[in-house]
Amino acid sequence: MQKTEWDLVSVVIPVYNAEAHLEETLASVFAQTYPNIEIVAVDDGSQDRSAQILEKYRHRIRVVRQKNSGAAAARNLGVREATGKWIAFLDADDLWSVDKVERQLAACGDRAWSYTNSMFLGGVNDGKRDSDLTQKYQGQVLEQLICNNFVGTSSVMVLRQVFLDAGGFSESLQSIEDWEFWIRLASLHEICYVNEPLVWYRVHPASASRSTRKTLPNHLKVIDTVFGVGGPAESLAHLKQSAKAQSYGICSQIAEEEGDFPFALRCSLLACTQAPWAMRRWERVLKSFVKYLLSLLRLKFVQHSGWLAMVVVFEPVVPF
Repeated sequence: MQKTEWDLVSVVIPVYNAEAHLEETLASVFAQTYPNIEIVAVDDGSQDRSAQILEKYRHRIRVVRQKNSGAAAARNLGVREATGKWIAFLDADDLWSVDKVERQLAACGDRAWSYTNSMFLGGVNDGKRDSDLTQKYQGQVLEQLICNNFVGTSSVMVLRQVFLDAGGFSESLQSIEDWEFWIRLASLHEICYVNEPLVWYRVHPASASRSTRKTLPNHLKVIDTVFGVGGPAESLAHLKQSAKAQSYGICSQIAEEEGDFPFALRCSLLACTQAPWAMRRWERVLKSFVKYLLSLLRLKFVQHSGWLAMVVVFEPVVPF
């Protein structure tokens, strides 16, 4: 290992009501084979036992506290408090393989930022690689990234000064703030990709990314911002419709996986308004429509004259 590979890596962990998985997440950092790591945990006004858990490990981590301000503000504060040359982001319910930091630094050297493949932990895609569902890119990726966020936050490492120079995460966004920041970074620096699942991304009902009715407005806000005057994608206006179609399509897929069939149908139709020429968009409409119709039909068993009968109950739901 070259001497430069021993630069201090600061692991920034935003923590909000994360008692269920926090200790396991911390353990995955303590177990890292890379020897020069500091952990900066930012308690974002937790109301559960997170604060007590962080206090338990005071001798091994740095704890910073703020009133509840969201993940973007917590990460930004963590980076400001960090002292490492490199910043590695890790959400409080995700996990790293023991050699994640070492392998990522060795593979990407002194490039400004990098990310890795990951595995889903929980949810409908449990055990699948992220790359099985989302195509990955490296190098100059601005055009691909503005149409789809393929960079997992808990896999990212970035030079601290590069992060600060780029302005950090937008604290005005309640979700998708990572995507907006990656787009800004991609407009300035090439990205390196490690095609190994070195991160376990935990999916559960509380995951912000699964609440598509809340995240969709932020998708659209990000798109308008990055394509706007002075935005990193201002010169790529021809891709704006594709970016919107992809965001609607992603929200449709996730809403369907979460059982929100009316919203899945709505998003699939909106995707078609942006990309009516794309057959896969119409295929998603058809699939969403079938799932929506099936969700309206409820099979109910009733007892009648000693016989067990099955009836269909129609429950109308307006999708818009």
